[in-house]
Amino acid sequence: MSLRIPKERKEVVIYTSNHRIEGEIYLVADSHIADELNVRAKEFISVTNANIFNINGDTLMHTADFVTVNKHSIDVMITQDDPLE
Repeated sequence: MSLRIPKERKEVVIYTSNHRIEGEIYLVADSHIADELNVRAKEFISVTNANIFNINGDTLMHTADFVTVNKHSIDVMITQDDPLE
């Protein structure tokens, strides 16, 4: 019996007041980013394969296999792999 919860990888771009972060997040299968952001018990979003740029996006400041981003610092989060509707 497996207790593993299936998750889906989403490529995202996160904007804060000072940075643009490009990376991947993992969501429970068939859920939405809004569902993850609305979980009150979690204050941070885990981002893997992160590239952190200045807010203008022209200078790569740091790369990391894993970072956490405070949900209250996020101004905008965009998924890269969702088709335009």
